[in-house]
Amino acid sequence: MKILIFNPSFIGDSILTTPLIKAVKYFYPNSKVYFCVRPESAPLFKNLSFIDEIIIFDKRNTEKGIKNLILFIKKLKKIHFDIIISCHKSLRSTLINFFSNPKRSISFNESVLSFLYSDTINRKMSLHEVERNLLLLKLILKNYDFQKIKKIAGKPEVSYDEKLYKNIARFLKASFPNKKIVGIAPASMWATKMWPAEYFTKLIEKLYKNDYIPIIFASKNEIPVVNKIKTYTSTPFINLAGKTSILELSTWIKSVDLLISNDSAPLHISIAHNKPVVGIFGPTVKELGFYPYDNKSIIVENNEISCRPCGLHGGKKCPQNHFKCMLDISPDKVFDAFLKVINE
Repeated sequence: MKILIFNPSFIGDSILTTPLIKAVKYFYPNSKVYFCVRPESAPLFKNLSFIDEIIIFDKRNTEKGIKNLILFIKKLKKIHFDIIISCHKSLRSTLINFFSNPKRSISFNESVLSFLYSDTINRKMSLHEVERNLLLLKLILKNYDFQKIKKIAGKPEVSYDEKLYKNIARFLKASFPNKKIVGIAPASMWATKMWPAEYFTKLIEKLYKNDYIPIIFASKNEIPVVNKIKTYTSTPFINLAGKTSILELSTWIKSVDLLISNDSAPLHISIAHNKPVVGIFGPTVKELGFYPYDNKSIIVENNEISCRPCGLHGGKKCPQNHFKCMLDISPDKVFDAFLKVINE
């Protein structure tokens, strides 16, 4: 049997799909399980035992446009999938999965043109995204036990570079013996999801003064955010902005003791490596279902305003022009949350 899990969404969304894939492989151990993702996130899922093959859907480049989309559909059709399970709800995803002509196609009722799927189910918004995805299994399993499936599925998982991980461990032990290492992910592709740079500066100063070692993570596109942080302080920190691939980032995050992050992909990478998170949520809220999927992490947020959430992903600017969801979260509040988690 050939089964495709389809979720070429943001990196974090794809990470949160891995428990579903684990469960699929558990219930269909002799099947070949494929996972369709964007090219930027693909390295995170290679060498995971429950994924047999990665299919890359590069909708912004090689699969851009009607002609290339048709070629991609033909590629999927040639595989002759028995089941396609789509966590992605867009019109394009629905059409891709329909014209790929699987024996069965499964998605949410909330998907655009959901009637084109052979089976659909309601996407229960009160659940975490991991658990929403697991609901899809109800459509293909004869004996569906949600609690049992949750236990089988477990937490999200991502790949890392084992050799690099060992080298990092040696470096950190030699350079900072008996010190706690704190990862910081200050950026996001959504401007309103970013806690102010000057606040991160004050937090870094507090960490350093209290004998913690801060490491900043950011992509090449996010270097300006880190440069802004640098302008506000002379406090030393390890700056890895623009210096890691996505797999190297995963490996570094696995090497820290705790991550402080906006609502962004590094948060989910950290949870996948069983590293607790202090998440700073501004325009988004826990109820959207993308909070840290563990029992150790803390979300720091401003619950004193009524305009949250202002969108599923945040935006380029505050719709109310006050940005209180982030500006009212003080560095002291985040540091206090950090101390609570790191000392548990």
